[in-house]
Amino acid sequence: MGFVAILRWIRGTVTFSAHSGQVERLLSSCTRQGIQILEVGYTANGFTGKTTPAHYRKMRRLARKTRVVTRITGREGLPFLIRRYRKRVGIAAGAVLFFAFLAVSQQFIWTIRIEGNERVEDAVLYQQLEALGVKPGRLKQQIDPLIVREKLVIEIDDLSWAALNIQGTTATLLVRERTPIPEKIDTDVPANVIAACDGQIKRLEVTDGITLVKEGDAVCKGDMIVSGVHVDRWGITHLLRANAVVIAHVPETLEVRIPLLQEKLTPTGQVMRRRYLNIAGVRLPLFLYHRLEGSYKLEKNCYPIRLFGIQLPFDIERETYAFYQMEEEKISQETALQAARLELERQERQMWGESILQKDYHAAMEDGVLVLTGEYLVERDIARQVEITVLDYREQMEKEGKPVREGGY
Repeated sequence: MGFVAILRWIRGTVTFSAHSGQVERLLSSCTRQGIQILEVGYTANGFTGKTTPAHYRKMRRLARKTRVVTRITGREGLPFLIRRYRKRVGIAAGAVLFFAFLAVSQQFIWTIRIEGNERVEDAVLYQQLEALGVKPGRLKQQIDPLIVREKLVIEIDDLSWAALNIQGTTATLLVRERTPIPEKIDTDVPANVIAACDGQIKRLEVTDGITLVKEGDAVCKGDMIVSGVHVDRWGITHLLRANAVVIAHVPETLEVRIPLLQEKLTPTGQVMRRRYLNIAGVRLPLFLYHRLEGSYKLEKNCYPIRLFGIQLPFDIERETYAFYQMEEEKISQETALQAARLELERQERQMWGESILQKDYHAAMEDGVLVLTGEYLVERDIARQVEITVLDYREQMEKEGKPVREGGY
């Protein structure tokens, strides 16, 4: 219902029909007098329409002059509703109390929303907001958004910015998370580059260190590829932090097991619904409780209640229980093979994406279980830095309590 429709309902509308006499002259007179006629519909000897009670009284005087017969066919709106129930004081008192309650309830927070978080869980933010006094049923004047914003950023390390906007009965928390600080690498610590797995090197890009292999060589896991130990022409040993990109063709294997005898969820057709009335965090059941028996899936839905676009301080929560039973079903080898292939393709995309060069599948049966094995040749970076442990002999001898020679032979 739009704002204009609400105003029309408050003023009231009269649906009428007009026929006989000088209908065209009546319409012209209504236009000159400023009488608004809505939803005009023409009939065989007249027309129909809607207008306000005050305009209808003016139109009736004009209708008598033009000898047009008018008749009321319907009445809608607040004035007629009040007239109908004018002798029922309880209804009027209830309406006054309802609107008074609605006006008072707008001074409280009833709904809390959180936007902008990805790593920080909603439960953590809701818990921190409640600790700061932002919760359903809280008076809006008792909440200082600036203080809440500052304390949230201090209490939750992963937040870099926060803002609390209160509009109507809804408090919306907008947050922005910190950008993770990349792990700091101490470039002063010497290191070697070794192979993280078996493979054949296809491309080698060394930025620091002494290369020990060449393109086309096969390496095993743990083999040294680039050394961080360098001996110059004077025989002095230097320790470097070796760094390289080593692209190699690596053999990989994946396995998926699908049993032919599977458990299947079969709906029994029994569906049960329960409704709750939530008022300021308190759930009031709208049903007679009895224990649920059997296996079921639970689905929850919350429906906020609004009146004239204003959210009321309560909502309806509906729980739907769909009951099912477990049954064993034997699937064919072809169905199991298809399911295993789909699962294997999903794992391939998750682990290697588009870097797979070759792949081959092998299927076998083991005790009623279909085993699908995938063998792959993948192109990847196998370089891994391993720090070189450097012992300070002076410090070690001091710890052991041995004398340290200052120099000489």
